[in-house]
Amino acid sequence: MLRGPAGTGKTEGAKAIAAGLHLPYRCITCSANTEIFDLLGQILPDVDEKQLSLVGELPSFQDITLDPATAYEKLTGTYDEKVSENTVYEELIHHISEEMKQKQAATSSSQQFRYVDTPLVEAIRNGYLVEIQEPTVIANPGVLVGLNSLLDRCNSVFLPNGEVIHRHPDTTIIVTTNHDYAGCRPMNQSVISRMNMVIDMDEPDEETMVERILAITGCSDKKSVRTMTQIVRSIAQYCQDNLITDGCCGVRELIAWVQSFMVCGDIQEAAHYTILSSVTADSESRIEIEGSCLDTVLAS
Repeated sequence: MLRGPAGTGKTEGAKAIAAGLHLPYRCITCSANTEIFDLLGQILPDVDEKQLSLVGELPSFQDITLDPATAYEKLTGTYDEKVSENTVYEELIHHISEEMKQKQAATSSSQQFRYVDTPLVEAIRNGYLVEIQEPTVIANPGVLVGLNSLLDRCNSVFLPNGEVIHRHPDTTIIVTTNHDYAGCRPMNQSVISRMNMVIDMDEPDEETMVERILAITGCSDKKSVRTMTQIVRSIAQYCQDNLITDGCCGVRELIAWVQSFMVCGDIQEAAHYTILSSVTADSESRIEIEGSCLDTVLAS
């Protein structure tokens, strides 16, 4: 498990581990509505696209506009020089509707279903590395508990199609999660206890962050990037002290700010549409943050 604030390199760390182990990388992003079947796969109708495709060549809208009589003949077999475009359009819609009804009636009596693997199941089968992102936002905290059998020594789980899948010995599961964002819930202790390693990803120091931002953005103005990095840290501390929690202020926001600065060339102007607008939706709070954190640093 890699645990820490956004932008500290959790996902990039997972990708680096996959590269170091020479394993393909797969990813699942969780949401509040994620259920166990979203992780283990679902049984879905097997729709044969070729079987449901329309038979015969139908006239396009351009064909109808340029030569409605010929388009009408394609649909009905009757050539009528006086036919209007609207009549041809109506005939086209009717033709498509009737043909689709016939196709659906022919296939509904023998509907087939198929099982669809998720990236997690694919990784378990083939020995890939899979990252499970943000499981703490799942509304039902017991969803991940359903995977405990994969993390125990038995290393197997029942799939929705009745198949018992055994975990490939190379399979690597990495859980990445924030711990202090709105909407995050406590991780189930039974899941944490099955993690071989739990690593807290702390925010990098100022020098490391500056070097990362320069490398990511390609910006060559190291002095300005250092100033912006100091401001971002100051804003983050200000928000923490004043309980401003309706926005974000981290590495991603800093990257966006630097990229905007590279376009307009003005640190303060770029801040209005990136870091300041991201940190809070309250206009009065943004004005206070700008005065306390930006103006004082830029003035000096």
